[in-house]
Amino acid sequence: MTKLTRNFIVLIVLAAIAIVAYTIGKSIGEKNNETKLINNYSFVRNIIELAGLEVTGTTTYNATNVAEDGGFWNGLQRFFVEKTATVTIPYTAKYGISIRETDLHIDTKDSLVIITMPATALLSFELHLDRLQTSNKKGLLVFDDDEFYNSMQKKLYADARKQLLGNTNYLKQSELRIEKILQGYYTPLGYTVQCVFGKN
Repeated sequence: MTKLTRNFIVLIVLAAIAIVAYTIGKSIGEKNNETKLINNYSFVRNIIELAGLEVTGTTTYNATNVAEDGGFWNGLQRFFVEKTATVTIPYTAKYGISIRETDLHIDTKDSLVIITMPATALLSFELHLDRLQTSNKKGLLVFDDDEFYNSMQKKLYADARKQLLGNTNYLKQSELRIEKILQGYYTPLGYTVQCVFGKN
């Protein structure tokens, strides 16, 4: 075998080794990048926290010191000592998940990504007191009482918050919104998302 032929064969073997090494390195690098993208806890946590559901509405509270029996004494009470008030206040509530990295688990099985996270909850509740509406009826012997209205506002806040805390419709809507946004993130990567709420 001539020296030229031997050099040519060595050159072809080196080129083949370089091509194989490049191909293997590239496929490993792509898998690592894809794995980092799929299992990016910080990014997924931020998506979950920003995907909360915001709800607006109004809450109303009625209070009176007079019974509704319609009798003669009831009429006198209404005329002299009635103190009836209705307060209506708009509110904004936000549902979602407050999450720590230890609360979030991401598992992959083929083209399925299973994300386990805490249950959705009421994260914030705000009464817009600047848009408060009141109506009242007072008897002749009743004077303005700020304490009465303050206690009504506190009761209204407590009652409205309690109702919203247990509102399963809003909690479910929040779950669906989070799952939809996560699915939009993973679909271009060729993955389907399954969200598991309420487990750590």
